[in-house]
Amino acid sequence: MSLKKWTVLIISMMMVLGCFTACASAPAEEATPTEAAVAEETAAPEPEAAAEPITLVFWHAYGDGEEEQLKNVVLPMWNELHPEITIEAVRQDGGQYHEMIVTSFGTGQSPDVARIDIVNTAAYAAQGGLAPLSNYEDFAALKDTFLEGPLSTNLYQGSYYGLPLDTNCKAAVINTAIMKELGIDGAPATMEEFIAAVETRGAYSLSVSGVGDWDLYPYFWLFGGTLTDEGFTKASGYLDSAASVAAVQTMLDLHAKKVFTIRDVDGTVDAWDGINSEYAMFFEGPWFFGSYEEKLSQGILAAPIPTYNGRSASVVGGENIAVFATSKHADAAYEFTKFMTSEAVQLAMLEKGQLPVLKSLVGNETVLNNPVWSVYMKQLECASARIPSPNNEQIKQVWSDAMTEIFVNGGDVQATLTAAAQQMDALLG
Repeated sequence: MSLKKWTVLIISMMMVLGCFTACASAPAEEATPTEAAVAEETAAPEPEAAAEPITLVFWHAYGDGEEEQLKNVVLPMWNELHPEITIEAVRQDGGQYHEMIVTSFGTGQSPDVARIDIVNTAAYAAQGGLAPLSNYEDFAALKDTFLEGPLSTNLYQGSYYGLPLDTNCKAAVINTAIMKELGIDGAPATMEEFIAAVETRGAYSLSVSGVGDWDLYPYFWLFGGTLTDEGFTKASGYLDSAASVAAVQTMLDLHAKKVFTIRDVDGTVDAWDGINSEYAMFFEGPWFFGSYEEKLSQGILAAPIPTYNGRSASVVGGENIAVFATSKHADAAYEFTKFMTSEAVQLAMLEKGQLPVLKSLVGNETVLNNPVWSVYMKQLECASARIPSPNNEQIKQVWSDAMTEIFVNGGDVQATLTAAAQQMDALLG
């Protein structure tokens, strides 16, 4: 073979080898978008990380029946919704409960959440023991679901430190037989009607136990009095206003006319006994009707407090539920407080006599079908809170001292209320 032919052959072989090498080193063709999407969809999903289980400690002082309902009905409902959050419900001694909570602030042994008396909520907040729930984004909408009186007991210095959990108030207890003798069929609709009917009776027809806030506030508010501004920050200009002076003077006049008696001032029969035979009406909480069937058979029934100048009034009692500032699981604790104030839970606890705190349940069928619950739930729509303050005990004493000065010692109404308002200002500041 000639040299020229050998040269051509060698060059041809080199070209073939170069082609093989290039093909071997070329990158694989990319998958089309459709193929990539299919591959992603058919791939096994990444397992989601399970929520870390936590335990919330819940302190309460429920009675036997309420605690049984909590454990057997309410907490199983929670467990279905939040299996990752265990509620350790701890019943405490009611007699020592307040002291235990205050002590826990200093020892760091506070619960995550607790049921607390409404009159202590502001004091616990002032000590830094409670978390302000109004800082949560959904609180603004949530607060509108509650009856205003119970909700306001959680207010301290512009923030809300709990949610209302269960509530009560005073309504009228009526002796229908005596009312009939007075020419009133059933319960009087207005105080004007009632006063006109009993003014000439010559015997006490309306009874109140004492001069304290729980006893006299409903009458003071009913007759037009005002304690403080809406934010509970100032008494001067409110407690000693012309309207408040007139309200106390109305009570004084009715007392002088023997329309109503103050047991602790006059030494008269207690209303719980006197309503059976001599009093036509008194204001009391729902606990008076332990067995409402028995009371109804005796002609004793619950009724709304009659209006005066077109409005009724009452005083709020009950308990709140609060998250403690030291909780390591504050968000979960807040979820539990909202759960405890839900319609389902409120209705479950109503079975044991705990009145609900929600506006939506005033007209609930279960409530309306009960002759006691229906009255008290309706009355709660115009019930007000005693002043929520860390100095609640001192404020109560200022009020009692002022009413004693007026009703017992004959003190001037305007001067006494002005002095009391100044004392309250110092306690509210």
